[in-house]
Amino acid sequence: MTAAAERLRQEERTTFKDVCRQLELPYSSLLRWHRRLGREALVRKPGPPKLKPLPVGELNQAIRGLSFGPERTRGAGELYRMFADSISRRDLHAYLNEFRLELRGLQKDLERRVEWLLPGSVWSIDDTKAALLPQSQGMAHLLYDLGGRYNLRVLGAETMADGERIAQNLEEAFDVFGAPLFLKRDKGSNLNHWRVNEVLGENSVIPLNSPTHYPPYNGAIEHEQYLVKKELLRRVGGAALNGSEYRLQCEVSGHELNHRQRRVLGGRTPCQALEAGRRLVRMDYNRRKREEVFKQIKRLAVDITRLLRDDRDNVPELAFRYAAETWMQENSLIRVSFPKEVSPHYAFFQAH
Repeated sequence: MTAAAERLRQEERTTFKDVCRQLELPYSSLLRWHRRLGREALVRKPGPPKLKPLPVGELNQAIRGLSFGPERTRGAGELYRMFADSISRRDLHAYLNEFRLELRGLQKDLERRVEWLLPGSVWSIDDTKAALLPQSQGMAHLLYDLGGRYNLRVLGAETMADGERIAQNLEEAFDVFGAPLFLKRDKGSNLNHWRVNEVLGENSVIPLNSPTHYPPYNGAIEHEQYLVKKELLRRVGGAALNGSEYRLQCEVSGHELNHRQRRVLGGRTPCQALEAGRRLVRMDYNRRKREEVFKQIKRLAVDITRLLRDDRDNVPELAFRYAAETWMQENSLIRVSFPKEVSPHYAFFQAH
């Protein structure tokens, strides 16, 4: 607290009394802590001093590998023996309790729901195995409009589509439907291929990498994958398909789903919803506007990164994802709902 008060005093160029008023902290308490700090009373802990510095990174990695129950942690005793020269048992339990709270925050955050509101603004790409086909375990590559629930492309193949094929598919879809503002994808190497990134850059589409198996972001396309495979099974049953037949049936299955009324779309079909939405995207987001949007998100991401003061490798990506979500909420592209007891900002940071 003394360090925080000193930092606040320097940043605002004020006195400690003013700082205490802002923090609702008794001035006498701050003076007492300063006197104790001068005697090093604040930094001395009971018990014998530890012989080795604490390897925080190794400890965090080891903690993440433990099995956490509601109150107890399996493997905590062995973990303490590994780091006994660097940390006390009391401090280790404090670390474990803090991580348990993070897990609870993550579980609550996974209950949140992201609704994609503007058809044509955000697309998603993903690969799936057509596991519902009894005699043809092929792959299906989906290009999906989240707001319109529209299957832009359902590419069937015997093997997973490579980066060149995905880039070509995107170019063809942009020519037909116009480019979205965002493209959501996971971290698969084929989806992050340099040619895919090149096509996105040429069309001013902002890539948005989502965490793997993260329901608030990935639930929509994963549900559509299930519907596509269910439609495939309905169409072909147990028939054995060759490659060309399988590719055709994948495309037709996506087409069939596009012309079914959806309750989530107010009784409209995905085809009707996309046609209305993509006209708005084309009018409102020309190349110059798209570049402005990207700069706004990037500036916000930089601010978030500074605020977090965290040197983990995934923080810049986390910050960009959060900044993009914030921009989409403010501009009515998405709506996010949370469990009542969870703060949106706290939950987001805990979830990544």
